[in-house]
Amino acid sequence: MKADLRLWLHRQADVLCAETLRRAPTLLPDEQDITEFINLLIQNIGAARESQLSAVQFWAITSIGHDAPAAYDWLTILRVLKQVTGRGLERDFLPRAALDGWFELDNLYTYALIEASQLASDIDRVSILQHMDDLRHEIERFEQSKSNFIAVAAHELRTPLTILEGYANMLRFETDPDSRLRIFVDGLENGLQRMKVIINDLIDISLIDLQSIDLNYQSIDLERLVLLVSDNLDKYFSQRDVDLVIMPFKGEQQTYGDPEKLAKAFAKVLTNALKYTPDNGRVVVTGESMRMPEAVGEVAGYVHVQITDSGIGIDPANLETIFGRFTSTADVTLHSSSKVNFKGGGPGLGLPIVRGILEAHNGRIWAESAGCNEETCPGSAFHIELPIWTKKPGLEG
Repeated sequence: MKADLRLWLHRQADVLCAETLRRAPTLLPDEQDITEFINLLIQNIGAARESQLSAVQFWAITSIGHDAPAAYDWLTILRVLKQVTGRGLERDFLPRAALDGWFELDNLYTYALIEASQLASDIDRVSILQHMDDLRHEIERFEQSKSNFIAVAAHELRTPLTILEGYANMLRFETDPDSRLRIFVDGLENGLQRMKVIINDLIDISLIDLQSIDLNYQSIDLERLVLLVSDNLDKYFSQRDVDLVIMPFKGEQQTYGDPEKLAKAFAKVLTNALKYTPDNGRVVVTGESMRMPEAVGEVAGYVHVQITDSGIGIDPANLETIFGRFTSTADVTLHSSSKVNFKGGGPGLGLPIVRGILEAHNGRIWAESAGCNEETCPGSAFHIELPIWTKKPGLEG
């Protein structure tokens, strides 16, 4: 993607300049100035953040200097150029590639805006803040457009998938169980099921973004729920010779929650632990309730569930990153949608969905690890906290 992005910027430089100057005329920076900044972007795509920041700082000093009006004009140019670039990426690349390209350029644009803002500190600060607020709203609109695209795409894919499932079922009914054709039907149905999982994940993440998760609260026992989930995943752990151990939970585990969505959340965390644990490893689940001396509102305490693995661990710098959408620390050359492949990748939606489900339940999740090392396998621990409700949430009286 980095090479494609450099080539695209090189080819689109004149177009980006012309559109930027059309939308922001009569300012001090001219076409040559904007072209030089685009070349700065091209040269620093994929570089370390420290190198990017240093390059932008040098550009700011040599191109803007301490000329406050020029810095003020550059704020406008950078804001417009970033918008034009984002729309160009959406136009010329597939959605995922456009997203990747946007993330590659985002730091450089942000650094440039910060440097220009600092150099413009002698002018009207209210105007600068207004520009930054406009930029923030533009980013929010861009994020919203991404969420809308995901939601629409997922729902649009559901219809043809349902049709394919119907025809696959008819094929199964019409074929002899011992025929060679049944092998092809089985393969078709397996592929459809994998597509269904991905589409459902896309729908889940869009509902989370829109804060529209509908929870069907029921009385649940979290230990029993985790045991049920582990039973469903046991075959995958067995394929990899990874022990899945559920220790007896301590204290009362009865609370209220949506059993289907919580089961999905626990399944995704356990599957994640399996993916990053080598063969013959171990995943252990423990839990205990922490009751408060007095209930606060309808919450009497929390259930703390800990999922610990003997896997390769997580770089401390990524302990929060892993909960971001479409984020994966896995090697893309090992990408696999398998539930069991060691270090197999994925679309990067599992843990964000888990966080969304738990936060919708007024719970939380976080990760701990000493680091990532495939030789020593320091492992990682995922902590889940869910409230102990004294009554079904949402009921009056």
